[in-house]
Amino acid sequence: MIRQENSFIIGVDGGSTKTIALVADTAGHILGAGRAGNCNWYTVGKEGAAAAIRQAVEAALREAKVDPEDVVFACYGITGADWPEDYPMLEELLANLHLSRQLTVKNDAYIALRAGTSQPYGVAICAGTGTNTAIVAPDGREWIYGYWADYGGAADLSRDAVRAVLRAADGRGPATALTDKVLAHLSLPTAEALLRRLVGRQISPERLRSLCPLVFDAAAEGDEVARALIVHHGHELALYATAGIRRLGMEDLEFEVVLSGSIFKGRGTLLHDTIRSDILQVAPRARVVRPRFEPAIGALLVALEAIRAPVDAHVYANLARTHPAPELFDTRGEGD
Repeated sequence: MIRQENSFIIGVDGGSTKTIALVADTAGHILGAGRAGNCNWYTVGKEGAAAAIRQAVEAALREAKVDPEDVVFACYGITGADWPEDYPMLEELLANLHLSRQLTVKNDAYIALRAGTSQPYGVAICAGTGTNTAIVAPDGREWIYGYWADYGGAADLSRDAVRAVLRAADGRGPATALTDKVLAHLSLPTAEALLRRLVGRQISPERLRSLCPLVFDAAAEGDEVARALIVHHGHELALYATAGIRRLGMEDLEFEVVLSGSIFKGRGTLLHDTIRSDILQVAPRARVVRPRFEPAIGALLVALEAIRAPVDAHVYANLARTHPAPELFDTRGEGD
């Protein structure tokens, strides 16, 4: 067990929109935080991923006034750590940044589960820019979807919203409040103007993802089209969990299902309620919960456990008391 006066840990939550880094001491006091952009190496390349992670971590170290040589362990929970061969490649890439003495790479869904529940097993449904789900059984067996996950998250829900606007405009679908909301958000006069921009690829993926909160706003205001989109999304997200629960034989167990990511911060409870209903049909003893902490704190907990530091009520209290302001994690208008 490492308990030195100048011993610190790093926890990183790296997504396709943002990368969050936290620096803490071994008692769970968060001392510094940093933020950067996309670190998914499948979309920005290895150098782009390393640059985003370095930017976030170095900002956190500066705020904490901690030198990298005093960081005994770092846990990186990263989007794009999906295939078995990804892990050693990413560990080598990050080791070459020389930001800590030791490190581990985890899938981002794994750290979301660790942040969301104090139990060593359970389910985490992560939905930010995209989606992923981690299921961990009491005996340590796990199933993490990674690139098996083909639908879900802000990108898909935003595309569904655009499709609903276009269908309403050409008569294939019902009128929807999403039309006015989407056009106003994008500063466009008509649905035809929207279609022309889409065909001409004049709207960036990031701009399209920023439509996601509008779906929740419209649903909360009673728009039936928006409500149907969210219910469909909930069914699809729940399927990842229920299929994994069956795969690991957890139907009769009591465990927590953590809903993590920007999608779950939208207005209303419709998405949460839909997922909960579907999961309870398969695992009636499951509890669908909001996460206790942000995923980056889950990475800190993994780091603490790796150095055999005690993770007790005192540590949890310190983490809660020194938790960064919510604005650090906010992605409204971004997607992840």
